[in-house]
Amino acid sequence: MRKMSVILIMVGTVLAALPSSYNQPEYSQSEYRLLGEITNEPAWGWTHWWTGVGDLADFTITNTVQGGYFGRKWHQYHPYPVILAENDQPDTAQYGNVGEYPAGSKQYYIYACGLWFGAMYPAEIDGTDTTWEPNVVKGAYRCDMGAMSVPEMEQTNAMSDIHVIGLYFSNMIIPSGIGYNHEGQMVFVVPGMTPKDFQDLWPFADTSLNKYRPAGQKLDPANGDWVSHEDTYAVGGDWIPENEAVGVWVPYKPDDWPGDSLRDYGLQSLGVRVEQRTYSWARGALRNTIVLNFKIRNMNDFPLKAPYFSYFMDNDIGHSGSNPGDDGGWDDRVGYDAAHKVVYTYDDNNFESGWDNDPGYIGCIFLETPGDVGVTGCESWENDSYLGEDADSIQLDSEHLGDDKKYERMISTNFVPHHPSDVRMLLNSGPYPEMAPADEYNYTVAIVVGDDLNDLFSNIDSVRTLYTNGFLPWIAIEEDELVKEPVGLRLVSATVTSREVQIRYSLPYTCNVNLSVFDASGRRVQALEQGASPAGESEAAWDASEAASGVYFVRLLAAGEARTARVLILK
Repeated sequence: MRKMSVILIMVGTVLAALPSSYNQPEYSQSEYRLLGEITNEPAWGWTHWWTGVGDLADFTITNTVQGGYFGRKWHQYHPYPVILAENDQPDTAQYGNVGEYPAGSKQYYIYACGLWFGAMYPAEIDGTDTTWEPNVVKGAYRCDMGAMSVPEMEQTNAMSDIHVIGLYFSNMIIPSGIGYNHEGQMVFVVPGMTPKDFQDLWPFADTSLNKYRPAGQKLDPANGDWVSHEDTYAVGGDWIPENEAVGVWVPYKPDDWPGDSLRDYGLQSLGVRVEQRTYSWARGALRNTIVLNFKIRNMNDFPLKAPYFSYFMDNDIGHSGSNPGDDGGWDDRVGYDAAHKVVYTYDDNNFESGWDNDPGYIGCIFLETPGDVGVTGCESWENDSYLGEDADSIQLDSEHLGDDKKYERMISTNFVPHHPSDVRMLLNSGPYPEMAPADEYNYTVAIVVGDDLNDLFSNIDSVRTLYTNGFLPWIAIEEDELVKEPVGLRLVSATVTSREVQIRYSLPYTCNVNLSVFDASGRRVQALEQGASPAGESEAAWDASEAASGVYFVRLLAAGEARTARVLILK
C-alpha cells in the first residue's frame, strides 16, 4: 500500500552498514490485542493536549503522535484539548516550554521529542529487481504522520460523535459553552467509581500489559480500565494520501524551502500506522515519569526490511542563550549509563538563572522492545549539525530529506559526547526481523526525571520494577506511607453582602478541576476555574455584583471527587 501522489527522491545507495542477517531472539506476536479499530479516515483537525499529572508536568502530546514543542503560557489552561485545523498554530503556545519539573515551578526541560521508526523500503519494484532504500517516519521535529480518526468514539453518551478528534484522555472533562449536557463532568468513568448514566467506559486499555498481571487483575477495555491516573490515546499514520493528511506540519509551506512546493508530510511514506498511549501518575513512585507506548503496524502489501525503533529528544534545560556554552539550553550535555541503559541530558554547570531549584536530569529508557532486543545504540549531536560532506547533505533536524542520514544514526552503536551546547539525543533499538504486511511491533518508552544522577537512577529502577508488575492498580504503586489528603473547599464567608465571594480550595495533587457556581434551581451561573490546578491550596473569586439575592452553590469537581459549599447573597 503506497501513499498517493508520492514523489520519490533517490537518496543514494543502500547503506553499507545494513546488517546482512538478523541474529535476534525469536520474536512472536503478542497473544493480547495490540491495535484498536483501524480506519483510513483522517481526523478532522490536529489536536494537542498537555499531559502529566505528577511532578513531571506539561508534557505535550498530539494526535499526530508528536511529543513536546507546544508549551502553554502559564496562565492558560484548557478543560478540553485544543482542536486545531490544518496548518493552524496555537497562538497561545510558548514553543518548547514542555516537560515542567517540578510541577508548578515554570522550569522546563524539553523542547521537542518523538519516535523515529525506520526501515529499508522498496523504492522501486518492477517484478525482477527491487531497490531498497532507507525510509524513516518521525514524530519530531516535523512529524510526518497524519492524525487519524478513532472509530471507538463514534457513539459516546456524553459528547455524541467525537471520533474525528483523534486524541483522548481518560480524565477528560465535558467542556462548557458548546452545547453539551453535564458540563464539567468527566466523560469517562473512573475505575472503582459508580458510573453515571452519561459516562462512557475508557476503551483503550493496553491489554499487552496483561502478560505481567496475575489472574483477576487483567486489563480489559470492556471494563473501562485505566492504567494510570491519566491515560491518553492517539493514532497517526503515513500511509494515507498526502492530500487528505491532517498534521502539525501539513500543508507544507513553500516559503520555508524556496523554489519547492512539496508538502512537509514526507516525500515518501514508510506506510505504517502508529498508536500512542501515554501514562502519568499523580503521586507515588511514578510521579516523576511519563510512559509512552507505541504499537506500530505495517500497512503496506510488501515487507519492510531491517526495521529500527528510536526515541528522539531535544531537551533544553532552560531556554535562554543563543550560542554554545550560554545559559539555558546551550550549556547542556548528554550522557549514557550502560548499567541503567539510559540516555540523559543535564546542565553542565548545574545552574540556571531564575530557577529556584538546581537543574535536574532528564532521561529516556526502553521498558519493552520486541524480542527484548533493548538498547543497541545511542547517538547525540549538536543543534544545526550536518551529516555528510557533499553540497547536497541535509541537516538532520530539518526533517525534509535525509532519511538515509537519519537511518544511519538509528543503526549506530556509538555514543559521542559533546562540549556544552544545544544537543539532541537518540536512543536506538534494532534491527528487527523483516516486518511482513500487517505485522505489529510493540514498544514502551519512559521519560524519567531526577534531582541528580543518583535520583534519576533510583527513579528508573522504580519504573522498571513497576512495569514488570504490569503497572498494577494505582493503590499498589503508591508509597505505603503516603496518606491522600482529601479535596477541600471552603468559603471565606457563607453570607456575602459585598461584591466578591472569596473561595479557597485544596487539592491532594495536581489535577484537572471544575469550579462553578449554580443557583438554587441547579442552573449554572458561572464557571470560575476549569483545567489543571496545582497541588495544595488555591484561591478563586466570584464576582457576585450582578447576582440577585438568594441561595447559591459553589461546586468543585477534582481528583474524582465533588465538593459543594452553600452561599447566601444579601443585597
